[in-house]
Amino acid sequence: MTTDELISLEVFCTREGVEISFVRALHDRGLIRVTIVEQQDLLEPAMLPHIEKLARMHYDLDINLEGIEAISHLLERMEHLQAEMRSLRDRLKLYEADEP
Repeated sequence: MTTDELISLEVFCTREGVEISFVRALHDRGLIRVTIVEQQDLLEPAMLPHIEKLARMHYDLDINLEGIEAISHLLERMEHLQAEMRSLRDRLKLYEADEP
């Protein structure tokens, strides 16, 4: 990904009404990735919906960073388990199709 495709952290925060310190705290906790190029913090466009979701948890639901971290990890685990379940269902369908 080139730096032309990245979005400035300051621009994102201004548009979305999110504090820069909040986004940096998310980065420090490993919940998002912030790319630093020439002393400028940049975000990947694919990361924006995730940041918006975490910001809604914080600002709208008044969940602190520790809670956001716990919820984020639980959601990741749930998504992983759902993907594994879909994969197992697909494998099971293969065996069921072979039966007379």
